Amino acid sequence: MFQKKKMHSELPPIRQTAEEFTVVDGEDYLDEIFENDKRISRSFSHFQLDDEEYKENYGRVISDLLATGEHKFFVALDRYGRYLGHVWVCLKVDTVDFVPSAYIYDIETLSPGIGIGSALLERAEGWAEEMRAKKVCLRVELDNPARKWYSEKGYSERAVIMEKRL
Repeated sequence: MFQKKKMHSELPPIRQTAEEFTVVDGEDYLDEIFENDKRISRSFSHFQLDDEEYKENYGRVISDLLATGEHKFFVALDRYGRYLGHVWVCLKVDTVDFVPSAYIYDIETLSPGIGIGSALLERAEGWAEEMRAKKVCLRVELDNPARKWYSEKGYSERAVIMEKRL
């Protein structure tokens, strides 16, 4: 189906192939998922950490998240099997409503605006329904333009995360 082994120099640029994508199970793409996530997540950080400290803390957080719940990853691939984006969803019991809930930890795309994020979100929500989750939750920073996008997808703000810097 996909020609993943081809040399990337022989392939057209991703921007030319991204609109023709497929969403598949992502467990075989964890290295690419976490490498991309680490790069993008750093851009949201409010604290200045050196590269080594960031890498160490990122690894610790990922390990902690993977230690609880049932996790599922989906990736979007172009017709050559190249990574275009992912969604990471985790099923666990909610600490407020005490019902099975799906938490979207991460949804990222390399080519925004062409439907990859929507397709990944739909796949994650479908999996959550199959797993009998009662709701889907996610965290979005206040200044993230994705808040509007999630609202358009039917998500509503239920709580506010309060923080105080020390």
